[in-house]
Amino acid sequence: MDWFSDGMRQTHVALAWFSVLLFLVRGLAVQFGANWPLDSRFSVLVFCADTLLTVTGLSLWVLLYYSPLRDAWLALKLLALVGYTACAYLAMGKGEFRSLAYLYALLMLAYMMGVSYTREPLLGL
Repeated sequence: MDWFSDGMRQTHVALAWFSVLLFLVRGLAVQFGANWPLDSRFSVLVFCADTLLTVTGLSLWVLLYYSPLRDAWLALKLLALVGYTACAYLAMGKGEFRSLAYLYALLMLAYMMGVSYTREPLLGL
């Protein structure tokens, strides 16, 4: 791995941790009825972080020759990303299942991170 792709990977990891921590804090605050996490300034911050996370992720696909059609771990990580997005959306809302959606979103995040580290669809089990 050359210095550029290594820097891209480190940036992607840092953005992923930032995004996870942001969701943990905002989601937990919403679960306890706080309104500040739904402020538009936080939405812009989340959008910017997730956009940069997507750009670095796609760049790593190209630089490291990954493909969701060839690499099962990547395909499942993308499916988990779709599940996380749906659950996170529900968790930040006012519906009666927002706590359950928050839990499922956290589980999807944990799976995505585990798959990213192990490169195994079943997390090496």
